[in-house]
This record gives sequence, C-alpha cells and structure tokens, in this order.
Amino acid sequence: MEGHGGDPVSLGYQFAREDDARAAASDLDRRFDASELTGLRIYRVRWNNDFIVEAAFPQNTPETRLEDARALLGESGSPVHPDDLTDYKRATQEGGGLPGWVRRLFGS
Repeated sequence: MEGHGGDPVSLGYQFAREDDARAAASDLDRRFDASELTGLRIYRVRWNNDFIVEAAFPQNTPETRLEDARALLGESGSPVHPDDLTDYKRATQEGGGLPGWVRRLFGS
C-alpha cells in the first residue's frame, strides 16, 4: 500500500549484527536515489545489542519500490512493527526509558 498524507513511509528492520545492518543500509543507499530514499538511519538497541535500520521513503512511493526495499532488508533482518519503531525512536529522542512495547511485554 502506498503511503498516504504527508508523512513519509518508514520501514524498520532489526539485525543481530552491526555489520549486517550497515551492509543492508549501504545496499539501500546504492539502489535508491535521494528522491526515493529520503532518510536512512541505524539505531543500536541498548537492551539487546541488536541494530535497527530505518529507511524513510516519500509518501507517494510506489508499492513495488517499497517491496524492493523490504526484500533487500529482509535478506538478513527481520521487520520491526511500525508501532515498535515509533516507540523506540520516541524513547531514543527522550533520552531514556524503555519503549511502551517493552514495558507492556514485562507488565510494567
């Protein structure tokens, strides 16, 4: 499904190794031009030492291009639910605390 509204479409994929996350991000950067891939970031997940690659695309990106990105990221990563990605980013920006999904997981 194509993105709607003015918000970019963000894909998040989790990787166990930093090398895998960096390789996937590098592949995305090579295969998509700047008008297609408007943001690319790697986060280190502090509580389990995994890495999340977030790729942002304009809201009008064709589904076929998003599927290309998902296929590339999915070669060695696993998808992160959009709500979990949002929670992680919010916790990172706030400078601490566990994301809501982690708190819910442990019943806090």
